[in-house]
Amino acid sequence: MKKVVQKAGYILILLLSFGLTMVPQVGLVIQLRLENRVFQYLGCLLTIIIYILAIWLLLKLFKKITGTTAFKKNSDIFSKRYLAGIGILLFSEYVLGMLNLLVSGENQTANNTEITKLFFQQNSIRLTMILMVIIFAPICEELFFRALLIKTIKLKFWNINWVAILIAGVLFGVLHSSDTIISALMYITMGLILGTIYVKYDNIKLNIAIHATNNLIALIPILVMTR
Repeated sequence: MKKVVQKAGYILILLLSFGLTMVPQVGLVIQLRLENRVFQYLGCLLTIIIYILAIWLLLKLFKKITGTTAFKKNSDIFSKRYLAGIGILLFSEYVLGMLNLLVSGENQTANNTEITKLFFQQNSIRLTMILMVIIFAPICEELFFRALLIKTIKLKFWNINWVAILIAGVLFGVLHSSDTIISALMYITMGLILGTIYVKYDNIKLNIAIHATNNLIALIPILVMTR
């Protein structure tokens, strides 16, 4: 009975942690409802503050569950692993993106479509989106889906690498907006690749760098379209 209660507690912590990755978007929602430019930029500042608090809490929860810090000092060769990781990620997205175009006629995912719409809004909202997509979302998502979720599964539920990677990867995929099976598979594959990288190298900074670069590359065409 005690073990059941403990496991339920860890599940609650994970639900809270997931909520922390979503809460900062409240700032963006508020921003979208404001018409005054000054208040819109204050909404941008609010989003940044909430993200910083969310990251701080995620780091605290990670330490509480694992007893270690998420950002470790790694002496490994960073650049080669970074280039290999982003290369594999971009290749998988290109293949699945082409397949999605051929099968469904969709040239971008529903998630990217929604992001593109937001970039047609005011400059303050564009600024918020740039900061979210390139900096804060990669940090929060990697801290939760890779560091916290995978570590919790391995330490408190099943100490099997592929099980932890699969669960975290599938959850990451299904929680991104998709309207076709292939586009959903694209995000799931991204989650599986990032999960594998994290389990193999145990370097969340590497994961964040790869995720942020991937988002930046995806953002460039959107910035060109909406300039």
